[in-house]
Amino acid sequence: MNKKTYAQQYYAKLKAKRAAEKESEFAPIDLTKVRRLESLMVNKDLMKLYKTGTDVDKMFSHEGGIPVGTNVMCTGDPGVGKTTLLMHTLSNLQQQNPNAKCLFVSAEMSKLQVFKYTQRFPQFANLETMFTSDFMGANSKEVMEQLLNNGYDYVLIDSIVEVLDSVKEDAAMSQGQAEKWLIDLCVKNNEAENKDKKHTTFLLIQQVTKNGVFVGSNKLKHITDAHMEMKRDSERDGAGTYIMFSKNRNGAAGIRYNYRLSANSITYDLVTEDQANGGSFELAQGADNAF
Repeated sequence: MNKKTYAQQYYAKLKAKRAAEKESEFAPIDLTKVRRLESLMVNKDLMKLYKTGTDVDKMFSHEGGIPVGTNVMCTGDPGVGKTTLLMHTLSNLQQQNPNAKCLFVSAEMSKLQVFKYTQRFPQFANLETMFTSDFMGANSKEVMEQLLNNGYDYVLIDSIVEVLDSVKEDAAMSQGQAEKWLIDLCVKNNEAENKDKKHTTFLLIQQVTKNGVFVGSNKLKHITDAHMEMKRDSERDGAGTYIMFSKNRNGAAGIRYNYRLSANSITYDLVTEDQANGGSFELAQGADNAF
């Protein structure tokens, strides 16, 4: 008797579930948001971009500059100069735009290491910097949330893996939960949900394995508007280094930009006008600029 009653209850629930699914299948859906692109409107503030005054401007966008409200992932082999080049980029952007709010989050380098950088590149001193080591006794998740809530135009994080490791430990999160938290944090600030209503752009440095494989899940890649890869042709320091965007929704992708990093300067090779217009690749000889 009990078995029969159980079976009856089971099939009654199954029947009700199927009826509910069938009803929802034919429920009307509001499709009024499907419109012609001519009616598409976006916040004009999202059309802004800031220039660094260096050759990297043409790498980041067709217009020449780094757009606001975007996310740029930077990967590369150890020692290829990821931190140096992006600090250099952010520092020049700050110098060219004194009213812009820029932030460098250093989760890998110590204060001594960063200080040595400023001796080589004195202009780096203009960067507002947060050392995660200064907040070892605090919850890193809350520290990042409160800091970014102040509102910044550009934020450089070095590196994602170090920030995520701290958040996982302090907030008892899994890898997936920590990545989702970072994605939500970036999107929230992209959309200017902070005190100063800034459409924040994030420059995110991420590590790669010895085989050049991206560390982390594809979820992080999906929120990025651009993937900037820094590579080296030769094992010798400073030789054959170049930048290539494998993905860039704001500018050109698949173009090689050579650069040379010395003790206190970075030299970029300009791209010829023919190549910029879709012609074959050729570096403009003698057109390098050092900054």
